[in-house]
Amino acid sequence: MNETKITNNKAIKIAVSNQKGGVGKTTTVMNLGTALAVKNRRALLVDCDPQHHLSNWLGFESDGKPTTSDVIFNTVTNQHINYANCIRHNKDEHIDYIPSTNVLAGMLSVIAADNNSSNVISRIFDNEYFNQKYDYIIFDCQPALDLLVTNILKACDKLIIPVQADLLSYDGVEQMIETFMRVKNDTDIRKYLIGMLVTMYQTNTKHSATIYNALKESYGDLVFNSYISFRTETKNSVGFHRSSVSDLKSVVGAQYIEIANKIMEVCENG
Repeated sequence: MNETKITNNKAIKIAVSNQKGGVGKTTTVMNLGTALAVKNRRALLVDCDPQHHLSNWLGFESDGKPTTSDVIFNTVTNQHINYANCIRHNKDEHIDYIPSTNVLAGMLSVIAADNNSSNVISRIFDNEYFNQKYDYIIFDCQPALDLLVTNILKACDKLIIPVQADLLSYDGVEQMIETFMRVKNDTDIRKYLIGMLVTMYQTNTKHSATIYNALKESYGDLVFNSYISFRTETKNSVGFHRSSVSDLKSVVGAQYIEIANKIMEVCENG
């Protein structure tokens, strides 16, 4: 893997967010991180969900080093942070990550107590350490639109909204966009949204096609032309602590590679 950054610019920060749970956010973060690594991009994954599914998937075990909650707490309390000590490396997927624990649930009150409470995450990840070391920083957000998530949205340059091929998931998209634009104090979603990614698409049902077509009719090219299929291999990959991308025979892995190509096209040629 290429050990140098592709440009001298700042790391591109991407939020993978949807206030609805179970839409494939963590699966998307995990596989896009691996796909970008395959493409010789240096990716850092940040687990910002107290349920810490991403950390579990990556095989994280408590090691006494700082996690996401520690970084937030130390930032708010103006304590020194050794960022290098916060990062773990998964050698199988060739990606770095900052893990989360359930302690993160208690950080909302800590962030709220900060004098600049809407920019805590921005202050952390604008640090030169991250900009010099990574091409992409991808945030796995919890299914909420609370102060932590809005912090992440404000800090990020780009947004990906996973949308399960289901009516309830579709209904929440507009609220997600409205929240993002309010946080950014902007009305031009096209500057930020890489795409809405339809996940868990079942090719043998009309329902999935109906949801996908409805999204396309409503949002046009803001929806990825590719979708992520609903396949048992994705659930199996969690148990094996591997991404679908790392399985060269995986249909889902190939689909995420295609999405990664689109991300690089948007972020690196814009």
